[in-house]
Amino acid sequence: MSTIRERSPAAYLLALPAALWMTAAVVVPSMLILWVSFWGGRRFTWENHLVLDNYARFFRNETYVGLIGETALQAAKIMAITGVLGYCIAYFLAVMVTRNSVRLTLFLILVIPFWTSAVIRSIAWIPFLGVNGVINQALMFLGLTDAPVEIFLYSRTGISMAQVSLYTLLAAGPVVYMLRNVPNQLREAAMCLKAPPIVVFWRIVFPLTLPGVIIGQVLVFLNVMADFATVAAIGGNKQALLGNLVLLFYDSGQLRYAAVVGVMLMLSMLVGVVVALRVVDIRRLGE
Repeated sequence: MSTIRERSPAAYLLALPAALWMTAAVVVPSMLILWVSFWGGRRFTWENHLVLDNYARFFRNETYVGLIGETALQAAKIMAITGVLGYCIAYFLAVMVTRNSVRLTLFLILVIPFWTSAVIRSIAWIPFLGVNGVINQALMFLGLTDAPVEIFLYSRTGISMAQVSLYTLLAAGPVVYMLRNVPNQLREAAMCLKAPPIVVFWRIVFPLTLPGVIIGQVLVFLNVMADFATVAAIGGNKQALLGNLVLLFYDSGQLRYAAVVGVMLMLSMLVGVVVALRVVDIRRLGE
C-alpha cells in the first residue's frame, strides 16, 4: 500500500513529469489551434487581429454545419453496434471460456490484426466491399442477389462496416477486465435465490461492468470522431466527416478554417467525454 498521501508535495512531484508532457503534447498544440482559428489576417503574422469571422463563415455554410451532426450520428451508431458486439465478445472470453490457454489464444487472434496500421486495415476492406468483392460474390453464390450490390463500397454502409471491425476490440477490452473482477460468488448466490439468468446479468453483472462499458465507449467515440483514413479509403470522394474536412482545408492552404473545424472536433469530443463521465464514475475501473 502506498504511503504517499493525496495532495502531498511528493504526490505533486510524481505527477509533474506527466503534467509537463501533457502540457507540451496536448495543451500547447490545442491552444495554438484555437488561436489560429481566430486569425483575422491573410497570412501568418504575430500581429494578426483575432476575429470571429472564421466561425461566422463556417456556421453560415449549411453543409459544414450538417457534417457536425452527421459525424456525431455516425459516432453514436458505431458506439451502439460496437457496444453490443464488444460486450458479447468480452462476456464470451471472460465468462464462457474457462481455460486460460484457450482464452489467451482467442484474445491473440483478436489482437494480432491490430498490430498493423489502421490505414492498411481500412484499405484491406476494399476487396471485400467492391462490386466484385468477397461479400457480393458470397451473396450471389447463396442466391440472395442476382447482381452485385453497390451499397457497400464508397458508401456510409461500407464505412460503418469497416469502423465496426476496427473499433469493436476497443469496446471489448475494458469490459473483459471488469468481468474478470466480478466474483463468481455473486452470480452463484443470486442463482441460489432462484433469480433467472437475465435478472442476474441485468441486476448484478452489468452494473458492476458499467465503468468498463463507458471506458470502451469513450475510446470508440474519440476514434470515430477523429477518423478520416477509413472514411477516405472506403468512402472515396462521395463521403466525408469532420476529420476529412480538416484535411481538405489543410491541403488547400486554408489553415484558419482547418483550425475552426479542429476546434469543433475538440469541443464535440470534450462534450462527449463529459457526458460519459456523468453517467458513471470511471475510477471504479481500477478498484
